[in-house]
Amino acid sequence: MQIRLFDQTDSEDLFEYLNRVSIQTNNLGLEQQELQSSFNPEKLKHLNDKLQASIAFIAQDDRTTKIIGLAQITRKLRIRYMNQAEFAISVDKKYWSQHIGSKLIEACVAWATEKWNIEGIYLEVLSDNQRAINLYKKYGFTIVGDLPILLTIDGQNKPGKLMFKHLKK
Repeated sequence: MQIRLFDQTDSEDLFEYLNRVSIQTNNLGLEQQELQSSFNPEKLKHLNDKLQASIAFIAQDDRTTKIIGLAQITRKLRIRYMNQAEFAISVDKKYWSQHIGSKLIEACVAWATEKWNIEGIYLEVLSDNQRAINLYKKYGFTIVGDLPILLTIDGQNKPGKLMFKHLKK
């Protein structure tokens, strides 16, 4: 398995990955039927076009060369927001418990620290996704707030947690 920056040539594979994982879990902010309108290979080509505002890393299976994980860190380029970013991650369920999420988190934190020199990263997670919360805590994220409604899944509002990691102390 390798972790690397997303490249435009990965857009077809990434689209296939997003279709696959959107069916596997309700922990994503994306419904499978939204993929066609929100994302397509042509739109995905531009994922890393603005490296100062957004960066995406992919995890790739060495044997199959399939994308098996995705992490993205984004920030607003307005001066008052320059010291913080937002983080999102997903891993193909078939590859859970293989430290792929850990490697993706490490890549994003390193980029945020070394390239952007920011001071903190936020993320949102469903309150009942204890597996993810434990992973984030392992990497120094702490719960800083409750979100009464994070996602609406099958017509039901689901609460979430807001987590934060200080990069400079």
